[in-house]
Amino acid sequence: MRLFIFALSIFAITSTFAKEEEIDYLITYHPYYVPQAKKYSQGHLIENSQVMPGYNSPAKIDIGKELDVFASGTYLFYQPIEKGLSYAYSVNNPQFTIERFFEMHSNYKSAFKVALGFSTNYDDWVYTLEYSRIHFSKAKKVEQRAINTWIHFVTTPEVMTNTRAKWSSKIDILDLTFARPFYSGTYFLLTPLFGVKGGRIDQSFNTDSTRESDEAILYSRDKIDSYLIGLLGGAKTKLLIFWGFNFYTDVKASLFYQRFKVKNRQNSASDPTSLFDNSINIVRYINPNLLISSGFEWGSYFSNKSKHISFLVGYEANVFFNQNLMVELKDLQINNRTNDIGDLFFHGIVANLKINF
Repeated sequence: MRLFIFALSIFAITSTFAKEEEIDYLITYHPYYVPQAKKYSQGHLIENSQVMPGYNSPAKIDIGKELDVFASGTYLFYQPIEKGLSYAYSVNNPQFTIERFFEMHSNYKSAFKVALGFSTNYDDWVYTLEYSRIHFSKAKKVEQRAINTWIHFVTTPEVMTNTRAKWSSKIDILDLTFARPFYSGTYFLLTPLFGVKGGRIDQSFNTDSTRESDEAILYSRDKIDSYLIGLLGGAKTKLLIFWGFNFYTDVKASLFYQRFKVKNRQNSASDPTSLFDNSINIVRYINPNLLISSGFEWGSYFSNKSKHISFLVGYEANVFFNQNLMVELKDLQINNRTNDIGDLFFHGIVANLKINF
C-alpha cells in the first residue's frame, strides 16, 4: 500500500511539472513575420520582446526620427442633403391639388480638410489637429404656378407665378485627436483614437415669390448661427494587401454641446409691407455626429526611408443630427406645431495626400 501511495505521488508531481512546461510553452511569444518596409509601407519585424500579453506592436509610419512630423490634405467631393427643405408645391387647378413637391437638392460641391500632426518614438502615439471646411450655396427656381410652403396665409394658400429658394451653409470644424496604431495580426492594423471636436455650423434658407393675383413679393428669411464643442472617438483599420496597397475603413463618432441662434423673418401675406414674423430664438442641444469612410490607400518610403508618402481614395458619409431648426421654428410659428428636426447629410468621394517628414 505504501509503495502504491509513493508511486501515485511521483506521478502527480511529474504531471504537475509537465503541465507547467506545457503552459510555459503556450504563453511563450515567438517572433513572427510582418511585411517589411521595402515591400509594404508600414511593416517591420516584431521582436519577441515587443509582443507581451495585452500589448501589440506599434504600426505607425516610422521614419526613424525622435519626432515624426506629418501633413495631409484631403479633397472632398460632397453632396449636401438636409431634411425639411421642401419650399413649394405645384398647382394647376382652383382646388389646389398637390401635383409635385419641390425640394432643395444640391449637386456635388467641393470641400477640403487639412491636418498637421506628429508622432513620437518614445510611446508611438500620434497627435493630429485637423481642420474641415465645407462652404456651399445652392439656388433653385420654380417658374410655374405653385404655392410657397414657407409663407403664412391667413386662410387659403395663394398661388405664386414663380418661386425662388436659396440654401447656404458654412461649416468649419476642428478635430484634435490622439491615436496609437498597432498590429492586430500579421496584415491587419488597428488605430483606436479619441479627442475633442469644436467649430461652427451656420445655415440660411431664403425664399422669394411673386403672387399671381397682384404681383406682390412675399419672402421668407431664415438663418441659423451655431457653435459646438464636444468629444469624439473612433477607430481606423487597414488590411495590408500587396505592393504598398491596403484597404481601409474609418469610423468616427462625436457627441457635442451645440448652441443655436435661430432667426425667422417673413412679411405678411395680407400686408406685404409689414412683417408677419421677426423672431430670434436661442436653442441648445446635445447632438451626435457620425462619419464613415472606406476605400484604398497606397504608401511608400523614399529618400533612404527618411520620408514617407501615401495617397488614398474612397467614399465617405458624414451626418450631423438635428440641424434644421429653421423649419421647425417656422412651422411652430405658422401651424402651432413642430416637425422633426431635420438632419444634415454629406456623402461623396474623398482623396487624401499625406507626407511624413
